[in-house]
Amino acid sequence: MFMTHSRRYAYALIAALFATIVYGRGNLKELTVPLKYHPQEGVHQASTDLPPGLLNQPVEIRVEDARKLDDPLIIGQGTGGDDKLFPIHADHDVVAFIREMVTGIGKDWSLKQEHPAGRTLILQVTRFYVDESNKALGSIYGTEVKFGFVLKDARGKTIAEGSGTGTAHRYGHAHSPENINEVLSDALKEAYANVLADPGLQKSWISGTGSAVTSARPAESAEERLRKLDDLLKKGLITKAEYDQKRAEILKEL
Repeated sequence: MFMTHSRRYAYALIAALFATIVYGRGNLKELTVPLKYHPQEGVHQASTDLPPGLLNQPVEIRVEDARKLDDPLIIGQGTGGDDKLFPIHADHDVVAFIREMVTGIGKDWSLKQEHPAGRTLILQVTRFYVDESNKALGSIYGTEVKFGFVLKDARGKTIAEGSGTGTAHRYGHAHSPENINEVLSDALKEAYANVLADPGLQKSWISGTGSAVTSARPAESAEERLRKLDDLLKKGLITKAEYDQKRAEILKEL
């Protein structure tokens, strides 16, 4: 009798473990993520050096959705163990979340945020996306956040334009909202830092003058992108197949 109960218990444990693995490996139809700002310090650029002249000039920050999605709550996709893709949704307004976050980040960086103000910085969200690649023992998360920006003076004249991008990659638990929030937060913070670090933006912000369109922050060179790609492969954050595909895309752009 004891052996029978022991076997039943062992079978139950095996069945539970198998069910956990199957769930972790996929079979999801969708995943909804409660958006939270949860950056991992030290992973990506945490801030940017802002000149005193910029910090002394008040600014109004606006955020607009320029993603052109049928469903504005879509923030990415995941891959299950069955290699079927499923959508990742935010639990509430993405732009409202980003607006709240950049306001908080601006306070941390000592920006004078006022309404109205002599400068208006419009952040156009063109990408806020995470990709989860599910593996046997977890998932690899990669995300990208892109801002187009327009800086206007007190009369509404455009004095600077450009863009800023942030990325993040991490290995974590399968289908983890916490890991998704971490990489999205890191990428968001880096993208905003890159916007504020734009030389044309800083010059026009301080002086109040500038051409209608200034050049965007220079994009990373192919050499820099390939170097980062090599680093991701060495750290095991991407597979060899993903590495080969991305490398081919970069070389094709040359």
